[in-house]
Amino acid sequence: LRIGAEVSNNWVIRDAIEVAMERVTEGGNLATQLERCGYFPPMMVQMIKSGENWDELENMLSRAANMQEAEATNFISTLLSLLEPLMLVLMGVVVMIIVMAVMLPIVNMNDLAG
Repeated sequence: LRIGAEVSNNWVIRDAIEVAMERVTEGGNLATQLERCGYFPPMMVQMIKSGENWDELENMLSRAANMQEAEATNFISTLLSLLEPLMLVLMGVVVMIIVMAVMLPIVNMNDLAG
């Protein structure tokens, strides 16, 4: 838990892990402490609770980490798939502005000459 707190860039999560670390050192359950802070997903907390109850904490932590990694990967891929059409529309707007900037003076000169 100490290493997890040290590598976390989020200071709120870091503080929550440090509080959980202190309480686990005093004899509390890890799942209960993580559940109290409210920053960790309920599914992960339940997996940790199950691992503590069946003495399979290492396996459950590994599964929880894999699950969180897959969830983050899916979220990022979904975000990128939504970003592609947005970038296409933005590039279309930029091209339209450039074409209008070139064509508008030509049309104005044609109206003045006519």
